[in-house]
Amino acid sequence: MTPTVFSLDRNNAARTGLRRALLVASVSLAIALPALGTAPAFAQDATYSADEVSKHFKQLKTRSLKPAGGTRALCIGTRDECNPNAKPEEGGQVAVSQDGAKTEGGETEQTLVVDPETNAIDAAFNLLVSFEYASAKLSTSAQANLREFAKGINDPDLAKATFVIEGHTDGIGSTNYNQRLSEDRAQAVTQYLVNLGVSRDRLKTVAYGESRPKVADVNDPANRRVESKLVLEQ
Repeated sequence: MTPTVFSLDRNNAARTGLRRALLVASVSLAIALPALGTAPAFAQDATYSADEVSKHFKQLKTRSLKPAGGTRALCIGTRDECNPNAKPEEGGQVAVSQDGAKTEGGETEQTLVVDPETNAIDAAFNLLVSFEYASAKLSTSAQANLREFAKGINDPDLAKATFVIEGHTDGIGSTNYNQRLSEDRAQAVTQYLVNLGVSRDRLKTVAYGESRPKVADVNDPANRRVESKLVLEQ
């Protein structure tokens, strides 16, 4: 009997040793993989860079600060009001076609449209923010884009600039539901930017629900968006 008991103990010890060896090997592999260049599962590349963000707004700032009567051309009103000849089937969401001021090179500069409600220049930067379905929870790709956006608007040349964060939806669902959803999403973006170090005083959040479609088909997914616009300095 004694030899049999000894044999079982030895087999159990062997199996225990094998399990420990496998565990050590799996842990070692998990540690080694990042060193071999495997990206973490949560990593996500941004769609645009901080430089592209700062360039967009710095150009607008330069144009908007030019003396009236020089090369600045402003129209206070909605895009439709500033472009009464917009085709109805295009929803009025087209470039302003009225005559602008002349640049130093003699070319006509496009008129800047300024929203009378927010005083924001209607030359939006699409934040390309995506959310989980029927939710205001930011996706991983949205967070990557917003990190670049925050860096861009924290450029020293834009230190005193303020921005409007606009929430928009498509036409699917009730008007009230879409309004609430656009509010929640715009607030989620604003809060995320604040968490990244952007001063809340520089951000104004507004929501338009389905009332300001980007394209004529109100149900088109392109209308689901969050945009940022530069507030005109007085």
